[in-house]
Amino acid sequence: MSNKTAEQQFFWVNHKQTFKIARKEGFIWAPSRAKDGKPRPAYDTLQLVNPGDVIFSYAFTKIGAVGVAKSKCYDAIQPPAFDSFWDNQGWKVDVEFTTLKTPISPKEYLGEIAPLLPETHSPIKPLNGNGNEMYLSKISSELGHLLLKLCHSDSLIQQNATSDYQEIEKDIAEIKAHKLGDPTTAERLIHARVGQGLFRQNVLALYPQCPVTGVSMPELLRASHIKPWRDSSDEERLDPYNGLMLAPHVDVLFDKGYISFTDEGNIIIKDDPVIISAVKMLGIPEGNKFHIDVKSRVYFSWHRNKFNLIQSDSCT
Repeated sequence: MSNKTAEQQFFWVNHKQTFKIARKEGFIWAPSRAKDGKPRPAYDTLQLVNPGDVIFSYAFTKIGAVGVAKSKCYDAIQPPAFDSFWDNQGWKVDVEFTTLKTPISPKEYLGEIAPLLPETHSPIKPLNGNGNEMYLSKISSELGHLLLKLCHSDSLIQQNATSDYQEIEKDIAEIKAHKLGDPTTAERLIHARVGQGLFRQNVLALYPQCPVTGVSMPELLRASHIKPWRDSSDEERLDPYNGLMLAPHVDVLFDKGYISFTDEGNIIIKDDPVIISAVKMLGIPEGNKFHIDVKSRVYFSWHRNKFNLIQSDSCT
């Protein structure tokens, strides 16, 4: 079991055939066994991933994205877009990938990278930098930090040292325990818990941009539950009308109950001088308004009541 002091790990995924859908939908997947029934270290490595670990996405000789794991691996059937050559049953890890503006070629830095590659199950060949047939490789902290520096992604270091990941991991464990006989529902709930899969797609269709910042780039938005996961029924957890796309800093404000929204779509700020000051320092614009679907209003009402936010606190 991981904890707050668990050391952040680094992984390298070679997925030339599936990198587009994996980056877009936010996951890595591998069969739990090869079709010949033999174990494959490249597949078994998924079981080592913890929330907050860093994963480098490699395809066509370049690292084109860097991701942060949002879950441990869990049982999941093969995604529809994957090659039927693989066994249908496998393991999946939800990952929040960030596409690099300028992909890096490990071959160009082979002199620095090669000495740090693992002796066994290496993702690339140390002599020429060509890729090996290894889906997922665990790499050293030294190599991980070097790659983060080359990718200009140093901010991902120690992103797992937060209580959010621990809470998500705990909820996922509870889902697995309570839904042993219903793997399809379990997978849908896990996706909803980490803001991925069909839940995220449906929320994006309803609310395609952050109502506070106006940001509409999906990669920069989180699918947040209006009525928190811990207070929702399974049906409410999967209901897209209980979701809202928010920029990360707005998501924190909303989750903590520092802001909410009226049924008319106006922002409400908690009547607390410290919070009001912080919101202003974050550059939260006043007067923005967005359309709230009538089916979402019951959830926004719950949120306002939970955190004692009333109309008079709104920014107008």
